[in-house]
Amino acid sequence: MAVLNTLFLFCLVLVSSNAAIFHKRAAIDDCLSKASVPANKVGSSTWTADIKPFNSRLPYTPAAVAVPTTIPQIQAAVNCGRASGLKVSAKSGGHSYSSSGLGGENGHLVIQLDRMFNVTLNKTTNIATVQPGARLGHVANELIKQGNRAISAGTCPGSVIASTYEGLL
Repeated sequence: MAVLNTLFLFCLVLVSSNAAIFHKRAAIDDCLSKASVPANKVGSSTWTADIKPFNSRLPYTPAAVAVPTTIPQIQAAVNCGRASGLKVSAKSGGHSYSSSGLGGENGHLVIQLDRMFNVTLNKTTNIATVQPGARLGHVANELIKQGNRAISAGTCPGSVIASTYEGLL
């Protein structure tokens, strides 16, 4: 009888937990839609691709995946995460051995930034502005193409550059 009671309680907790996740997912989907923030549909090919971890030993499932292409959309997504009571994780699209871009646990709002990859070199100041989803190989190619400039870097073109380079060119 004790085993049945324990099993019943376990199932009750599991059902309650799934109901809470479903409620948060509905709330975040609604908020993102009202804020005009593009988001992946659960189960779609883009959802599957965006939640695939670099380290397959650490797969996490987010509550939602926003795919903004503008700074105001990023801001709106963060506000939706806060309003929905979700932790928010930025994912630039490169590799993370700890699955940090997926939050390092289930249930985060992931803001997938790999659709924002522009690189712009100001030829007067030699300052490059790099969007958060740009990868190293792309940045290097754009700097050469736009002004015959380069940066010191490693040898992994799949890495993500997520900052503005000032004074390095």
